[in-house]
Amino acid sequence: MKTVELGSVATIDRKGVDPGTIPPETLYLGLEHIERGGRITGRDTVGRSELASTKFAFTEDHVLFGKLRPNLGKISRPGFAGVCSTDILPIRPGPDLDRNYLAHYLAQPSMVDFAASRTSGANLPRLSPTVLATFPITLPPLAEQRRIAAILDHADALRAKSRQVLDHVDSLARSIFHDMFGERAWPTEKLGDRLLFLTSGSRGWAKFYAADGDKFIRIQNVRSGYLDQRDMAFVSAPETAEARRTAVQPGDVLLSITADLGRTAVVPDGLGRAFINQHLAILRAPSVAPRYLADFLSSPAGQREILGKDRGATKAGLNFDDVRSVTLPIPPLKLQTDYAERVDRINAQRATVLAAIEAGEGLFNSLQVRAFRGEL
Repeated sequence: MKTVELGSVATIDRKGVDPGTIPPETLYLGLEHIERGGRITGRDTVGRSELASTKFAFTEDHVLFGKLRPNLGKISRPGFAGVCSTDILPIRPGPDLDRNYLAHYLAQPSMVDFAASRTSGANLPRLSPTVLATFPITLPPLAEQRRIAAILDHADALRAKSRQVLDHVDSLARSIFHDMFGERAWPTEKLGDRLLFLTSGSRGWAKFYAADGDKFIRIQNVRSGYLDQRDMAFVSAPETAEARRTAVQPGDVLLSITADLGRTAVVPDGLGRAFINQHLAILRAPSVAPRYLADFLSSPAGQREILGKDRGATKAGLNFDDVRSVTLPIPPLKLQTDYAERVDRINAQRATVLAAIEAGEGLFNSLQVRAFRGEL
């Protein structure tokens, strides 16, 4: 197979469009609408977005490449035409390059790493379109490109089905919470009246980072009521009072208090020694079932409480008084523990689905590597 530069077989269409000339019903994509892996999770219209700066036009013939922080792998194939942020580069394949093949090729981990290594800008690393045009592309015959893309699309569809099952499992807990607690006028108390312990994590722990050791829980590990350990950082924690203060215990509820407010998780049994960073708070309330507390804070009513207390003009944030002042419905403890037991059973199913997702990811990654080595 020959290798060519991307710019010789595709065009990076940087056709700037003045927002004042764009019809308001035109669809708009920003980087926030594209997930790692390319799934488009939302879109807006030009009219609703109130755009003020030049955008790039794209069609369903393009591959969209996120040039800001390209390590995130935001590479997508839109099924519609519209305009996008200029931090997204529309790439139009030429006649010798299949669009689906190109998207898979650029999204493979080795190419994402390659793109990240060629950025400029320390705080906001971006990839220059000129540099992108020089990227080496392995170019088999067009029929072979289409065969490879079809295999990878099929494997990706299997991954997507597993994620859909996970979304369904996650929705079950929300439905049960609403059924058990949503329609009743329970007595309420301030959360602070139930808290035995409240603290936040420490700054400046980057110097303690290590390849392994104690777990260091960051905001990305706190997701929809559970602790995601797939991207856990590790530290060699000091033996200090500050470390003891920020160490978690099984049953602690974690709450994000800066940036993306209101994420929650319950610290599971068997986690081992672990600490939180400065974006998280530990809520220890022995008289409330941890699962109930975490899921109330994640519920629409809990989120209204939390977001209503955010007074940050430029940066979202909650202080301890804000957390203590949250109004907490108090159903009977037996009902809370019954709910927690039901969610535990759901989480056992969730673990099975996650294992299937990880197996699917392994298969997909293996197919990617083999495909672009010419081994499929």
